[in-house]
Amino acid sequence: MNILKNKKAESYVPVCVLILVIVMIFSGIFVYASAVSLIDTSRENSKVVLDSFVTQNATRIYDSIKQGNDYTESVNPQEFTDALCDFCTLDETASRLYSYDSEGNLKYSMTYPEMSFRQENELEIVIHYTISVPIYFAGQKIDTANVPIEIVSVLSEKF
Repeated sequence: MNILKNKKAESYVPVCVLILVIVMIFSGIFVYASAVSLIDTSRENSKVVLDSFVTQNATRIYDSIKQGNDYTESVNPQEFTDALCDFCTLDETASRLYSYDSEGNLKYSMTYPEMSFRQENELEIVIHYTISVPIYFAGQKIDTANVPIEIVSVLSEKF
C-alpha cells in the first residue's frame, strides 16, 4: 500500500475551479435558452390571436373592400389587445402588458401592440411590439432583454 507523501490536496483546487467555470457556462446557456423559449412562445401565442382576429373580421373587411370602401380603417386594435390579454393571461396597465408566473414573479412585459396594414385595401395586418424579458442569474436580476417583434397575418382568397 502506497502512502501519499503530500496530503495538502492542492491538486484539487484547479479541478474545482474548472468545474465551477463549466457549471457557470452551462447555467448561462440555460438562462439564454429559457429566455429564447419564452420569447418564441409569446410570438406564437400572438400569431394565433392575430390569425383568429383576422378570421373574425375577414368577412366584414372583404365585403367592404368589394364594395369599394375601406373598412380596414375602422378595425379596432383594442379588440386584438383584449383577445391577446385573455389568451395569454396578461395584466394590462396604462403603458404595458405584463405576464406573471404562478408565484407572482414577472416573466415578461410587452408594449401595447401597434396594428398597421402592409398595403391599403388589402387584408394584411402587421403587429409590432417589444417584449422585455428580465434576465436572472444566481437569483439576481442582471439585465432586461428587449426584443422587437413583428407578426404578419395575411388573408388569402381561395377559389
